[in-house]
Amino acid sequence: MTAASAGVERTSFEGPHGPVEAVQVRPSSAGRSPAPAVLILHEGLGLTAHIVELARRFAQEGYLAFAPNLYSHDAAHRNLTEAEVARGIGLLRAPDRDDVVARLPAGEQERVKAVFAWFSNRDTSTYLPDAKAAAAYLAGRSDVRPGGIAAVGFSLGGGLVGQLAVAGVELAAGAVFYGQAPPLDRVRNARFPLQVHYAEEDPAITPKALEVQEAFRAAGRELISFVYPGTRHGFFNETRPAYHADAAQLSWRRTREFFAERTGNAAQPRLQAAAGEGARAAG
Repeated sequence: MTAASAGVERTSFEGPHGPVEAVQVRPSSAGRSPAPAVLILHEGLGLTAHIVELARRFAQEGYLAFAPNLYSHDAAHRNLTEAEVARGIGLLRAPDRDDVVARLPAGEQERVKAVFAWFSNRDTSTYLPDAKAAAAYLAGRSDVRPGGIAAVGFSLGGGLVGQLAVAGVELAAGAVFYGQAPPLDRVRNARFPLQVHYAEEDPAITPKALEVQEAFRAAGRELISFVYPGTRHGFFNETRPAYHADAAQLSWRRTREFFAERTGNAAQPRLQAAAGEGARAAG
């Protein structure tokens, strides 16, 4: 076993559409008492090495870290490598995409176009049901502390965390990184507090931040949001061109403290939003 894979277990659970693959990393305290858990929902790139490493980081904080593969039912995705997906998605919205692809060798052009076709034709209908099933699976485990489950998601997965909230799923807390807003007419159904992390330069996501904030405030549901200056969509992922080290470090600290307080993992005060950085809607 390599250092990168040490402690990482490949597992699965039953979703409404069949088995769902997942990775988990147990905390060092595993076996002594039930531990809090973190459900990690990946971005569009999939269950990558970055997500596996994040699971290891949460396990080091004392959580049972659990990351389902939301593409478990996607046969087309299985024919693509992690590097091909990253390259193709990175080019999807590039203003000079066609020119860049045209300059590639013929074989590479075909692989990039295969990623474009896969991304455009994905069946997204299984993602939320599988995320709900993952939360229920964790809640039913004897090694997970009752009431001690948090969820974190990025882009695609971030939107799913918001959807879990407004679907009335019972969790301790949720952290959303640059995810699409959930249906705002269902905010009153939210049963757990959200912490939302926005990139400043993210025209598809961030302009709706104030509307989301006001919807939660009006519904008497708790939400705190932060906008990170000078950042772009994907700033938390060190493997992406948009990675922003300072924002990634600060958002990681905020998420850790938020989860620690809400799951009972540690007695830490909640980090308040600094002036101009964040806003809270609390019920």
